[in-house]
Amino acid sequence: MHLYEGQFGERQDFSRVVQPSKILIIATTPRCGSHMLGHALHETNSFGFPLEYAHPRNLAEWKRRLGVEDFRLVLKEIQRRRTSSNGVFGIKIHYSHIKQFGGFKKLLEYLPDAHYVLLSRGDVLRQAVSWSIASQTGVWISGQKPVKDRPEYDFEHIAERLRQTILQNASWRYLLAANGCNYVEMNFCDVKSNLSQSIQKIADFIDIELDPGRIPETHLTKTQRGDINAEWAIKFISDFGTADGRWRNEDVRFPGL
Repeated sequence: MHLYEGQFGERQDFSRVVQPSKILIIATTPRCGSHMLGHALHETNSFGFPLEYAHPRNLAEWKRRLGVEDFRLVLKEIQRRRTSSNGVFGIKIHYSHIKQFGGFKKLLEYLPDAHYVLLSRGDVLRQAVSWSIASQTGVWISGQKPVKDRPEYDFEHIAERLRQTILQNASWRYLLAANGCNYVEMNFCDVKSNLSQSIQKIADFIDIELDPGRIPETHLTKTQRGDINAEWAIKFISDFGTADGRWRNEDVRFPGL
């Protein structure tokens, strides 16, 4: 996987602040449109720049560039640089990134009183297929150079991505509800079809004013989709109906959260 180099440049920084006054967390799972939403929010100049700062590989590069190893100090420095002038710091966190904080309780300490946008995707099978493709090609964002040109259909791999997507979405809901977090749920399709309305909804949620002239009407990132996604989804459904072993309908087990 090639890093999204655009995230590290100083041209993405805002004027330095001591600390943000508000924190927005886009709580996500892979391949649900969070990169698209993060870039759209950044365009408004009012949500910081919500990127995957806690992704292990991104975090390692931030540590290298900043010359700092302590995660808390790295996060504080990123907040200093990526908090917009209205005091809002945005970050995108996949469920798997929580362990970088040392668990959800630590995340609450590092990012206190945050507002969460739980972004999910209705068609979780297509999401799982997209996750399988991206994990093979290394292309998570449009424009990245692939590490593998031709991904291969793998029933077991898609099935595991599907299972993880469902479990991680449920785990996010469980943690946010059980900890009394302030969150709102949004759907990928709704955000995609009503981008400006979705951005305004988030602004209302965290109680900030937006400059109407800076709210994007169109997407700033390209959609990654092809015939292969639909073909694999159809093939998976067919294969699942005849699958032996642990993926048979009566054999699927989900552990407790």
